[in-house]
Amino acid sequence: MATARIRETVRRRSPRVPRSAGEWRIMTLTGLGLLVLLTIHMIANHFVVKSVGGLRDYRQVLAYIANPVIFTIESLFLLFVTVHAMLGLRSVLLDLDAGPRLHRWIDRGLALLGLATLAYGYFLIGTLASRA
Repeated sequence: MATARIRETVRRRSPRVPRSAGEWRIMTLTGLGLLVLLTIHMIANHFVVKSVGGLRDYRQVLAYIANPVIFTIESLFLLFVTVHAMLGLRSVLLDLDAGPRLHRWIDRGLALLGLATLAYGYFLIGTLASRA
């Protein structure tokens, strides 16, 4: 009797919605972009600096981030990290076999979290760049 109920439950359960091709492309592109931008970030912040230990002091960071090219690179880095993280978290949450209603809530919640993260990050980058 219990086995019949389990089989019926498994049959009624909706199949998991597979990832769309667009989501895979975005994850792949942001992942590749992260590799490139992280390499640039690490070299520029830790290997080019002449000070002790390869770290910049506060004034050096302000001068560094005020450069328009660096400002753009760091802004893209924040964008790629946020998009990649939100899509990865979405994949993990959807693996829990959420229903359509919970699926919509997850999408909306992660979109809001991503926008809040970007707004705060860009606020900080802009604040640092304007103090130089």
